[in-house]
Amino acid sequence: MLGKTLLFDCENLHSVEKGCIRPSNLEADGLTAKLIDLGFMQGAIYETIVSTANPDGSPNAAPMGVRMQDEQTLSLTLFNLSNTALNLKANHLGVINLTNNIELFYKTAFKETNPDGKLPSQWFIKTKSAAAPKLRDADATVDFSVIKMEPIGEKTTVLCRVEQVNASKSYPKVYCRAKALTLEAIIHATRVQAFANEPSKQAEAKKLKETITNYNDIVNRVAPNSVYTRIMADLMQKITLWRAKS
Repeated sequence: MLGKTLLFDCENLHSVEKGCIRPSNLEADGLTAKLIDLGFMQGAIYETIVSTANPDGSPNAAPMGVRMQDEQTLSLTLFNLSNTALNLKANHLGVINLTNNIELFYKTAFKETNPDGKLPSQWFIKTKSAAAPKLRDADATVDFSVIKMEPIGEKTTVLCRVEQVNASKSYPKVYCRAKALTLEAIIHATRVQAFANEPSKQAEAKKLKETITNYNDIVNRVAPNSVYTRIMADLMQKITLWRAKS
């Protein structure tokens, strides 16, 4: 039950293949590095996409904030009844996907934007060291096993052991403010949707909508006719529909 703290002996869950990179190492076309070389710092929250395996073996993925506790341990905070929480409770394994592709954040957060309302299976590949899928186009992935799941109210804190880190070389990319603002808007929109039918949350939902509207104006100014403006336009339309139904 999620009402109890769950402890797992992760060493016995699966054997790490010979030749796998152990915690805090990174393999990237022959280069090795530590988690901190990917930008992780203790205590900070990093926006990632966490992928897990559903009971039927199909892939599940959703944007999640991740904290680094130390170079071998990460933590997540999930809603108790989310698919990610249920999948981790069932098989104790997942993958943290690092990506700069904002569209992946959007389509994993709002799965109804995909064909048939499902994540395309071709987006994923199976990892070698964990029975969980990873995003094919991720810039880096962190395979993890669950050490402990501790429910606190409607949420569960998940403590994760890093099992393997992989990354691919890529060219440095120029920075556009639209990317960060669109990601923030996606995160805020998930809360607007959750608050739509909660009378006590309407003031907070209104403030979030105003913030998203401000982001929308900036995105349209700094990145017109881009994937960011298309995502923002879709978000604004969704928010209008959610508010109308509330």
